[in-house]
Amino acid sequence: MQSDSLMKRLTALFLSVACYGSAGCLFGDPPASPTNYTIVSPVTETFQSALAVGATASFNFVIGSPDPLRITLASVTNSASGAALSSQTLKLQLGTRAGDTCTPTFTTTTAAALSPQYLQVASPGNYCVIVSDPGTLTTTVNFAVRIVHS
Repeated sequence: MQSDSLMKRLTALFLSVACYGSAGCLFGDPPASPTNYTIVSPVTETFQSALAVGATASFNFVIGSPDPLRITLASVTNSASGAALSSQTLKLQLGTRAGDTCTPTFTTTTAAALSPQYLQVASPGNYCVIVSDPGTLTTTVNFAVRIVHS
C-alpha cells in the first residue's frame, strides 16, 4: 500500500513539474525578435557575342546587394558551323567599372564549363566582364557567359 501511495505522489509530482515547465514555456517571455534580413532573388544575366581572332568583348552589370557572384563561360561554338568547341579556351576577366573604364580584378584562361570559373561574394557596385582571344583563336567563335548575382 505504501508503495502505491508513493507512486501516486511521484506521479503527481512529475505531472506538476511537467505542467509547470510547459506553462512557463507557453506563458513566459516571448523569444527575441529575429534579425530582419532582406532576401534578394538572384539575377541571371547572359552575355552572348561573337569573338573574332584577336578581339575583345565586354559586358557591364550592377550588383545591388553583397551576395555571391558567379561567372561562368558556359559555351564556345564555331560561328560558321555552330559546332561546340569544348577545348577552345578564352580569356575571361571580371573587373570593376568606373565610367567607360573596366579595371580587371580577376583573370583566367578557360574552356566552357558547367560550373562557375569565378565564385566570390561581391560588394554592391558597377562591374564588367571581358572576354578576349588569348592568342589561340583561328576563326570567329560565338560565346555565352552566365552571370548570376543579386
